[in-house]
Amino acid sequence: MRFGACPHEKEIAALLERGHWPGASSPETIAHVAACNACRERILLTQAFGRERVAASASARLESPGVLWWRAQLRRRNAAIQRIGRPILGAQVFAVVVALISAAVFFASQARQSLGWFAWLAEAPRSLHLEALLPASWQNATGAAGLLAALLAALVLIGGAAIYASSDKP
Repeated sequence: MRFGACPHEKEIAALLERGHWPGASSPETIAHVAACNACRERILLTQAFGRERVAASASARLESPGVLWWRAQLRRRNAAIQRIGRPILGAQVFAVVVALISAAVFFASQARQSLGWFAWLAEAPRSLHLEALLPASWQNATGAAGLLAALLAALVLIGGAAIYASSDKP
């Protein structure tokens, strides 16, 4: 279908736009539409789109302005909380890393000075009988220090998983 091919197209478009088709149309225009495919299709499409526009506007559910304002305020507040929370999370991660590095440096310096404060550390696996948990082939290979390191690593992993699970992030 090619619009603009019929000389009566502008007249019919004006009638349709004002809603006067076919009531205020001349008998010559009605006879022309009956004979002209382009004008008939234009009328058919315009009326179909008009019906759909009326149906769509009738089914549209508009929220009250108060609800729209409340949602906008809620979104704005949540965005501000997220913006503020990012540096705080970074500071918390930095504090944990600094604390862990400080603890490692302290333990390393105390172990070098051998003040005897950590003598219990070497005896802990044996006094707790933790080697009973390992297969016999691993007991000789790892020793007490390896077992203690494995237990500490497991404790750190479990603690990290617990902290992650308890955080607010989805």
